[in-house]
Amino acid sequence: MTPASAALGVEVRKLVRSPVTRIATVAGLALVAVTTIGGFAAAGSAGETALGRKSAALLTASGWAGYTGLAAMSVGVTMLLAAGVVMAWVVGREFTDGTVVALFAIPPRLATIADAKMAVALAWVGLLALAEAAVLALGGLALGLPLDGAPACAAVVWLTAVLLGAGALPVMWVATRWRGYLAGIAATLGLVVVTNVSAGFGLGAYLPWAVPVLWATPGTGIPAAMLALPVAAALLGGLATRRAWRDLHLGD
Repeated sequence: MTPASAALGVEVRKLVRSPVTRIATVAGLALVAVTTIGGFAAAGSAGETALGRKSAALLTASGWAGYTGLAAMSVGVTMLLAAGVVMAWVVGREFTDGTVVALFAIPPRLATIADAKMAVALAWVGLLALAEAAVLALGGLALGLPLDGAPACAAVVWLTAVLLGAGALPVMWVATRWRGYLAGIAATLGLVVVTNVSAGFGLGAYLPWAVPVLWATPGTGIPAAMLALPVAAALLGGLATRRAWRDLHLGD
């Protein structure tokens, strides 16, 4: 077994056994389902109530287009928050628990360990995004939307969720730089707040963490080429994290 595969196996076991990952998975999936399916249902059948009016105001189109846009808004908050917390924990726990010292004494290089941490976190993001896409597509069908629109909805939701989850990689650098998951969680909350406030003021097209949601929302006019922004944020976050781990020294 190579050092890289050994590091990957250890990180997989850590992630799977972590209550942080389990809670983030269940909470993220449940929140996306409730807010999207429940919100769309409320907008269609409870238009005379306060909840119905608020839900209807979030729909920018009818049918699958409006449902997908609502799903993207929900995913935009829940995936970024869930992925940020998990990524902060994956890296930050090593410093908070003091286990980072032992990592200097095992064969895999620190950069290799960082690669394994990022790979496992991204794999989890992809699986959670797949689960969200499946649940929301089935939810749309249960609400009476036509079958032919379900695959496109699932594809858009999955891509939006993956881009947002991968876009949280800079949180890993924050957790490394400030030696703990609390700094990473704080950075995650900051990203969520700044992204939503900026989007509310019409500046979302300039933020990597708002672009996927705007692209998936009908009527915003965001071209697919803009999705390069969250990809760039993920790449920069990954490179910065790898470099920070590569340059770690005892006593820092």
